[in-house]
Order: sequence, then structure tokens, then C-alpha cells
Amino acid sequence: MAMVIVFFVTSADSGAMVVDTLASGGVANTPVWQRIFWASLMGIVAIALLLAGGLSALQTVTIASALPFSVILLISIYGLLKALRRDLTKRESLSMATIAPTAARNPIPWQRRLRNIAYLPKRSLVKRFMDDVIQPAMTLVQEELNKQGTISHISDAVDDRIRLEVDLGNELNFIYEVRLRGYISPTFALAAMDNDEQQTEQHRYYRAEVYLKEGGQNYDVMGWNQEQLINDILDQYEKHLHFLHLVR
Repeated sequence: MAMVIVFFVTSADSGAMVVDTLASGGVANTPVWQRIFWASLMGIVAIALLLAGGLSALQTVTIASALPFSVILLISIYGLLKALRRDLTKRESLSMATIAPTAARNPIPWQRRLRNIAYLPKRSLVKRFMDDVIQPAMTLVQEELNKQGTISHISDAVDDRIRLEVDLGNELNFIYEVRLRGYISPTFALAAMDNDEQQTEQHRYYRAEVYLKEGGQNYDVMGWNQEQLINDILDQYEKHLHFLHLVR
């Protein structure tokens, strides 16, 4: 009896909960009667096995029923390792993301570059920058891609983000997205505000951050000109194509 309590009862309650969740299509908050039903059903099956063949029968059925799930777990582990290997390949192909435009390729006055680094823009300014600079730059790239026979489209249906997606058929599509993200201003900026301002939206600043299919790239394109944005899109597109070449 002690063996039954240790090896079966302690796991049967969680098993009944899992079965209940699966039977409900993933709904976590199920009716009480339904939970009682699945727990009682497991108890009845266990009692029947104990009466029919004792503890050995219960252990045999438990192991036999768990065997298919072990195969599924092995397949899941293989898929996870494959995804991790692909992610590593992608990171290697991307190399290090550029924090600011390379001066040799995109010459800008150093005063302007310093201003872009130190300035903490407000939401309205970044939003206007996305509408006036980023979207036209993406449109130019899209038009050129379409001229070359590559299907692409721009989406801005979701607020505060603009996305360029290139259709690559059966392979992973290329996605270049810029999102408007807000952050709390650093302490040196907050110190320059009075107490009333700190209680309002004034204590936040915003960035236009780049996102690829793999997620955020942790750099801000606010203040870049159209040519710099186009070059960045092409750089990321070239790295994506190189990644697809490596995993073929």
C-alpha cells in the first residue's frame, strides 16, 4: 500500500489535472464536477488493476501507457536541438548588430550623431519620424524588390509599428519591422524635471527599434536618414539570405 501511495497516488492527481485540461481543449478553469470525474475514473482504473493483478499489474500498465509519451518526448528533444542549432547559425550569420550607421558608408556630421545619441525624443516625434522617414524608405525597398520579381508587402495595421515582409516561398520570410517603444527616462534626465512633470508622460522617452523574425535587435534608428535606413534593411536582408544558404 505504501508503494501505491508513493508511486501512484502522488502522480495520479497531477495526471488527472492534465487529462482534464486536455479534454477541455486547454481551458484551465474547468467545472468541479469534471475534475472529480477524471480523478474518480483514474481511481477506479487503479482499483480494478490492483484487484485483477496486484501491484505488478498496476506498474506494468503505468509503464506501458507512458512508453508512447517517451517517444514523443524524444521527438520533441530532437526538434528542440534542431531549433537551437538553427538559432545558433542565425546568430552567427547576423554577427553583431550595428548600434549606429557606419561613418564610412553613411557619413554624417559628428555633431548630429552626438545629438542623436543624447536626445530623448517624445512619442509624437518618433511617431512622425516613422511616418515621414521609415515608411517611405520601406516603400522604396518594396518597389525595387517587386521590380526584381520578389513579392513583398508593407504592413502598418498594428499601432506603433511598421513592417516590411519579403515572401521567400517555402523558406523563412524576411521581416524587417520598426516598433515605437517607450522607456523611463534615465536619472540624469529626470533630475532636470520638476516634480509635476515627473508625474506625467514627460518622464518617458521613445525609441524606434528594429525587430526581425527572430525578435528585437536592440538598436534604435531614430534620427537616421532614408539612405541609412535603406542600407540597414539591405544589410539585414543580405544576412538573412546568407543564413538560408547555410541551413539548406
